[in-house]
Amino acid sequence: MVRRDGAEARKERIEKIARSIQATLHIEKELQLSKTLAALEYDTGLTEDRLMEYIEIIERLGQITIDLENDKIKKPVA
Repeated sequence: MVRRDGAEARKERIEKIARSIQATLHIEKELQLSKTLAALEYDTGLTEDRLMEYIEIIERLGQITIDLENDKIKKPVA
């Protein structure tokens, strides 16, 4: 039986955002956080606050590094 509840939908959204950011970071050295948030808001319909929550989860997983002072998303520091 396939689980299709709110938790599963949230997990799928986080995974989709992580894949999108990582794919772009594979090409670019770093991303501008504010532009990335705007693009994700447009694509997903989620609010900036919700997207930041998801991006912070992705950062805590060690998949990206967020530099709020310089408005950047970078590859994780090894």
